[in-house]
Amino acid sequence: MDEARFEKLAGEELAALEARLRDQDGLEADLANGILTLELDDGGPNIVVNSHAAARQIWVAANLAAAHFGYDEKTSRWFDTRTGEEFRQKLGSLVSVRVGRRVTL
Repeated sequence: MDEARFEKLAGEELAALEARLRDQDGLEADLANGILTLELDDGGPNIVVNSHAAARQIWVAANLAAAHFGYDEKTSRWFDTRTGEEFRQKLGSLVSVRVGRRVTL
């Protein structure tokens, strides 16, 4: 995948997530310059989601851990490069634990 296609796909994904999360109780979502920052009301560290063009991945930093997600052309979805976990499921789980209720992305 070339950089322009990656930037388009990653940008669309981050914008869709920001739109979905901005109306959720218990957190604030802010997307700026390819970085989606989730500030949660529980006082813990922010969850940071960003596009990484050089690696052609979306990276998530949460709870003192990081995960890298690559795009699968066959399914048009992002998957963890180590575990195979689907991006939206993983992020939804991380947010759900922090806000104390199920959040589906």
